[in-house]
Amino acid sequence: MATPQLNHALFNQALILIREGDMRRARALGFRDDELQSLSRLRASEIESLIHEFPGVARFELDHDTFKAALRRVDRDQDRDGLVDHCIRHGASVHMLSTFFGLTPNDCSARRTLLGVPSRQGRLPMPEEKVEHEAYHRWQTISDDPSGPGAVEDIRGMLVLAEEVALPLAVIWTLIKQWTQPEQARQQSLPAEDEGVVREGVA
Repeated sequence: MATPQLNHALFNQALILIREGDMRRARALGFRDDELQSLSRLRASEIESLIHEFPGVARFELDHDTFKAALRRVDRDQDRDGLVDHCIRHGASVHMLSTFFGLTPNDCSARRTLLGVPSRQGRLPMPEEKVEHEAYHRWQTISDDPSGPGAVEDIRGMLVLAEEVALPLAVIWTLIKQWTQPEQARQQSLPAEDEGVVREGVA
């Protein structure tokens, strides 16, 4: 595609770069050194004539590989944002959101506000033993490696389990750490407020 508007944008950008002495970027626009020298010597009226009388001087061309890479990046960002929102709606704690997505407490608060999800106060109760057993057996079928070290990183699997057994995602994460890393889980102190979970009836 060739248009006077494209010529105008291209020549103006080249002249700006020439004035700034940034010849590398000026060449990157597609000009040779002799063409940049000729362009820099033209008067404004001559440049306007060049722009309008010879619209085919400059052509717009899409870099297909770069465009595909950009689209893949956009898709990844959209998938990540959707996953973050899904986790928040299913009761992910600030600690979870920080661990899996690098969100700060302020980020978490802002996302919850936008989603209309209230912040929790106090500690979440752990489920009764019967519910935990049900969750444990279901986890064995959901996770590819339910007892392996990567189980506590399977955020999508945990979301499925949280939906099926109707438990907050923060509770599911704590349970899976207890199932797969019992010693480490016992050594860790329970965090307060949004981060924590305790057994029902236990202070």
